[in-house]
Amino acid sequence: MNAVDEVRQLLGGLDPARDVQPADENRRVQDLARILASDRATGSARRTVPRRRFVLAAAGAAALAVATGAVALETYRQPQPAYAATPAILSYGPPASTEPANARLRRLAAVAAAQPAPERPAGTAEYLESANWFLNSSITGGRTTSAVVPQQWRSWRTDDNAGRMVKKELPPTFRSDADRREWQRRGGRVDPSQEVRDYAAGEFHSRWKGAVPTDVTALREWLTAGASEHEAPVQYLEDVAELAGVRLLAPAQRAAVLRFLADLPGITVAGTVTDRAGRSGEAFSITSSAHGLPAQYAVIVDPRSGSLLGYEAVLTETAGKLNVTIPAVITYRSYLVAEYAAMPR
Repeated sequence: MNAVDEVRQLLGGLDPARDVQPADENRRVQDLARILASDRATGSARRTVPRRRFVLAAAGAAALAVATGAVALETYRQPQPAYAATPAILSYGPPASTEPANARLRRLAAVAAAQPAPERPAGTAEYLESANWFLNSSITGGRTTSAVVPQQWRSWRTDDNAGRMVKKELPPTFRSDADRREWQRRGGRVDPSQEVRDYAAGEFHSRWKGAVPTDVTALREWLTAGASEHEAPVQYLEDVAELAGVRLLAPAQRAAVLRFLADLPGITVAGTVTDRAGRSGEAFSITSSAHGLPAQYAVIVDPRSGSLLGYEAVLTETAGKLNVTIPAVITYRSYLVAEYAAMPR
């Protein structure tokens, strides 16, 4: 199996400014800055607790891009560099209760269902904002070059599935100057960039259209609409992680999502945790080799509201040809804002 095939198996399942009040904008900027500052200050020495879209092409090089949360790679011949620095492993504390994961998730679903429905002013759309972390690694027989690329995502979606997606790519960080030079030599950007994409009615999300179901069986079918059922339970957990980043979930919908997670085979309680935005949550995870290498896939839930706070994927046993130290975070998402807001002009 070559490097491209290995990473494809590992990660195959991951598939303009808004008008806001200054105080809200400052809070969001501070949340994002806290997350990114924590990551940049972290090195591999702190890694003691277990826990798709950049493409470069050149003659003689094989390239693969994996979107929404992980690794893009290409091949060329160079000496092997040092291990890449990845974010600190989250430190999990004791579980909030002695309940097994399925019972605890159902209890949190009841908390979610009891929350008041958010007010929706006339003419507004679903607005979501998240901080996302990407490890972009270029691999060949003797060398792996990595860039850590943080992104800020903002999206607006109307009831007819029209909308806008803004992806702001922040400056990447590198393990070494040699990696930076090689990244630039092959066309990689080192300056901030922003992509704005508008969607006509019915086009915002090709699969998930209409209201998110509040029945668990209907939700399972809705998540895989237009595709075959997943082979591994972790793929449904990944669907939930993606859904939380693109749709505003009402209380009944959040409750259905948590009950859906409770029914997934192999889900366990990872413990209490402070997420990358400094919020307290409870983590639930599935450990799986469904994508090639053993990894832990976790969602973090706010016990006060039943909202999803984040998602993380961590290699737990081996990195294959990736230049990371085990355990290693390979992707994370922090859901920062989910509310109704006016569509930007």
